[in-house]
Amino acid sequence: MSFDELFEQRCLTASKLKECIRDKSYTKVSFAKKAGISRPTLDKLLSGSIDSKTTFDRHLQKILKIMHMSADDLMLYSAQQSKSVTAVYPQNAPENHEMSKKAKKQYDLLLDIIDLCAIYY
Repeated sequence: MSFDELFEQRCLTASKLKECIRDKSYTKVSFAKKAGISRPTLDKLLSGSIDSKTTFDRHLQKILKIMHMSADDLMLYSAQQSKSVTAVYPQNAPENHEMSKKAKKQYDLLLDIIDLCAIYY
């Protein structure tokens, strides 16, 4: 597959790239640093919103080199099965359970941290 085709299908390319990065356990920050591109540029690549073909080609070549992949490998990539995770949420707590004030405060703090991470990562 040529870079022209990847550019024309940048939303699909972005989706495949996200899967690769996630499966290799990179954060956006660590991956951008390893690939030698800025975090905002990586965000644009991952959202499929880069309008400059030259910029797209240059940065995607860096990414493919770091991942030891060809353009075809990227487009044929299939996400690995996610590991099963068991989590406890307040919605599945026993019926009459109430959190202590301290636990509620800590839980709310964790939710705020998760919201911040979603914004920045």
